[in-house]
Amino acid sequence: MLRNSKPTSRSAAGPVTRCLLAAALTLGGATAAVAQTDATCDNGANAGSNVQVRVTQQLGRAQVEISKPNSAGRKVEIEYGDELYALKFGADGRIRTSFALVAAENNFAISMSEAAPITCSLTVPEFAKLYRVVLRWHEPVQLDLNVIEPGGRLGEIGHVNASRPNGNLAQGIGVMDIIGAVPAEGSTAEVSYVVPNPAAIPPNSVFGFRLDYVTRGGRPEAPYCDDHPLAAPQVEFITIEGGTVTTRKMSVNRARCREKITDARRLMPIRQ
Repeated sequence: MLRNSKPTSRSAAGPVTRCLLAAALTLGGATAAVAQTDATCDNGANAGSNVQVRVTQQLGRAQVEISKPNSAGRKVEIEYGDELYALKFGADGRIRTSFALVAAENNFAISMSEAAPITCSLTVPEFAKLYRVVLRWHEPVQLDLNVIEPGGRLGEIGHVNASRPNGNLAQGIGVMDIIGAVPAEGSTAEVSYVVPNPAAIPPNSVFGFRLDYVTRGGRPEAPYCDDHPLAAPQVEFITIEGGTVTTRKMSVNRARCREKITDARRLMPIRQ
């Protein structure tokens, strides 16, 4: 089933804080001039004088960095449209995370304990030129997206996934710039691939996409097989191309418990 996906808008009264996060994308060993946009955040001053919140976007990827001393293990939630990203402060009192933006104009809220929510708005000026794909899920499992670029082959140049993110663009034209872990209960996880320079995509070319149910492995056990609860997680596959957003909902193919999954079946094709 296809549907368009747009985040809901949020606003709040209060002082306006310009949130900055210096970031640079290294392409082929050189720092490229990739457009960044700073977020405008309300209520940032109410988070406390010792709290630093930095937010920006690059190529449709929101980047959030929070520093709050003496907060190790405390929760932070980022609510973006229907998605909820749940995190915890590390031992150093810091959080750094990224998520994909699926609209040119975006609004989201950051909630921390003992502080009023911070609401941010973030513009993606290059949205009409982007080529980005996003795989999202909410079950407590690990998934991966394998991208086969035009002319590429599995395991060779043009194959990009979490273990082959291609951050320096030496093995293809795109980057896996968001690699999510197993989500907390009720929250969202995602992986996302972007082509920093859409002009590098050959005309009339086709990408291939394959989903890997990493948690299930090559010989699944319960609850990841047969009719068990996590046998067929629901996912969303989102394509952003030339300003058009297409969202397809699907489920992972089921497998039999303790039966070996062949390599040909392990990577599930995502048909366009």
